[in-house]
Amino acid sequence: MRRLFISVDMEGVAGVASAVSLMPTGWEYTAYRRWMTAELNSVAEAAFEAGYDEVIAADGHGNGHNVDPDLLVDNIQLVRSWPRPLFQMQMIDDPSVDACAFVGYHSAAGTADSVLAHSFSGAAFRSIRLNGEVASEGYINAAVAGGFGKPVLFVSGDQQTLDDARRYAPDAVLHATKQSFGFKSAVSLPPRQACQALKEAAARAFAQPRGAPFRLEPPFEVEIEMTTLTAAEMLGYLPWLDRIDAYSLKASFASMEEATGFIGFAALYMPNGQSPF
Repeated sequence: MRRLFISVDMEGVAGVASAVSLMPTGWEYTAYRRWMTAELNSVAEAAFEAGYDEVIAADGHGNGHNVDPDLLVDNIQLVRSWPRPLFQMQMIDDPSVDACAFVGYHSAAGTADSVLAHSFSGAAFRSIRLNGEVASEGYINAAVAGGFGKPVLFVSGDQQTLDDARRYAPDAVLHATKQSFGFKSAVSLPPRQACQALKEAAARAFAQPRGAPFRLEPPFEVEIEMTTLTAAEMLGYLPWLDRIDAYSLKASFASMEEATGFIGFAALYMPNGQSPF
């Protein structure tokens, strides 16, 4: 059994531009789900044609219930909902997975003129740094994959997302699904046409020689800037976190598994055990 792991998000999907419709209450959310699922299918089909037996896809957006299982092509195992120990990369550690792809990705918080740019949770984080480097979701997730020896073969999103991907996947095929004008505006082809181009690009990625995994050396220092003083204050009660200033904290971890687990905790923890979504 040879598997490809796909981490799929929504903000980098062709046609997606409104923050309002990223969640179920949004007027266009149903369409966004459909477009996201179609892009996942397109990349999965390219993987199957390249010889993969199965795809493991992790829904990495919002409530974790965005990809529509009824619309998926066969042989896609779908990871849904939260929390997960490896956050957006749950099951990258499966021994049958030999590589990964990032579909519908977006830029890090603070990236200028990039549609819907944020880092894991715009509600929780103003910024994240990993070993001093501005860390997008792609940067951190590629480091998680690299810790298991798995390279990133393909990345899709807007142009700024691809510029970022060159830091962690320099040998990958990078495909722009749209052009951003700002945080809430972009232009793209219709979803059906965008999916055809996406599949062709993914096919090139799976046909070419694999690049090296993105490996960082431990320790892994995560610095997060929270959006609220109270959140930073409460996290600061944890004795292994250092409070840098009113909004920022940092901690050091022995592995990227631990580091991404902490980021997931900081983004999702609720004392009543209920999801913030």
